[in-house]
Amino acid sequence: MQITSLCLCLNERPNIRFHAASGRAGKYCEVLARILDGDGTETGDLDNQIGKLPHWKPRYNPGTLLILDRESDPVAPLLHEVTYQAALMDADRIKDGNLIEVEEKRKGKPTRTTYVLNEEDKWWREFRHRHVKEVIGKLSQAKEEFLKNNQVAAGQRDVAEWDSKQMLKQVRDYPLYREFTRQYKKHTGILAMTLNGLRPLLKEGLNLEQDMATGMDPKGKKISSRDFFSRLCAICESSDICMLSKLRIVMTYIITQGGMNKKEKDIIFSHLNHNALPAIGKLEELGINTGNRQNAFKRKLDSSHEAEIKNHLNEEAEWAGGQWRYRPRLLDTVKQMIEGKLSTKSHPYIRAPRKETVVERKASGIRSRRIRSTKTKLDDDAEKPRFIIYVLGGHTLSSDYAVTSFLVYFV
Repeated sequence: MQITSLCLCLNERPNIRFHAASGRAGKYCEVLARILDGDGTETGDLDNQIGKLPHWKPRYNPGTLLILDRESDPVAPLLHEVTYQAALMDADRIKDGNLIEVEEKRKGKPTRTTYVLNEEDKWWREFRHRHVKEVIGKLSQAKEEFLKNNQVAAGQRDVAEWDSKQMLKQVRDYPLYREFTRQYKKHTGILAMTLNGLRPLLKEGLNLEQDMATGMDPKGKKISSRDFFSRLCAICESSDICMLSKLRIVMTYIITQGGMNKKEKDIIFSHLNHNALPAIGKLEELGINTGNRQNAFKRKLDSSHEAEIKNHLNEEAEWAGGQWRYRPRLLDTVKQMIEGKLSTKSHPYIRAPRKETVVERKASGIRSRRIRSTKTKLDDDAEKPRFIIYVLGGHTLSSDYAVTSFLVYFV
């Protein structure tokens, strides 16, 4: 199993927890946890594989593997994201993992240029999880600063008054100038294409999604769901919005409103492609009601999830407004786990958690009055317990961003 291979590569023999949800989702999580850790009568896959590796040793402090199911937050993967990378993924623009084609004009003729988006690209690394409009602003700022500081970019001003030092600096700045203009052209072209893809949804689709998912406006105030269906009809009738986007918004409506009655289905389904309808029926496998609306199935934010979204609205006030309000439920779960507050009732261990292995380290060398610790920062990091999250049904870019942002501040 891939999870077993990951743990062995990380030298982890983790404590295993799972989401004990009611219904099928909880059973899947528990079955996977028992396959890995055993069920009391049979040895788990982890211990079976460790037994085949005589020289394998676990880390000092065991980490925690938490197994979750997509059922706990089915809305997250359906929402259209307005962050740089997610918007490109939504538009199906990224090919083969990191290649993207952009239409450009060269000498007045249209042409296609293929760019690579990877960790070596500083701007992609820094901005890929930021709101697309914020990225445009950041690139404009970078351009202004570059124009001030780069001798070549500053233009051919006062060339007659240059001395030898200024001329030498221009020569030295030329490679930086070429690299900056290349990167600037690359990202402004990609962003323009991204905004064109989002434009049909910007007017109403993204706002409706966020209204349904959060139940609050950009200021964090509760909103009524009375007009959700009429707004959904307008989106389904639009010829500017693609069929896949319509389907995602319809599924979000069914999940958040606890179902859809026959009259509503007749109206909405008449605007959807017949081949798309089976996807709606598959929601039943996640414990979601697709029949007549029932309050018992209506998705509501719990207090901690609601507080997390409001905190996001305050911290990202400029960008989190209309189309970037929702925060994945996974973030709140990870926070509670790291802070030791995650309930063992809702997320039990398969076995009693293993304790830390205490390793005493003795200083070596000549004694002195000043005691020098032999423990380095690397040692500290190596001994910190790890948290591994596995989501049955896959993760989302929004959850990756949310969790990573939290960990930056936590560490």
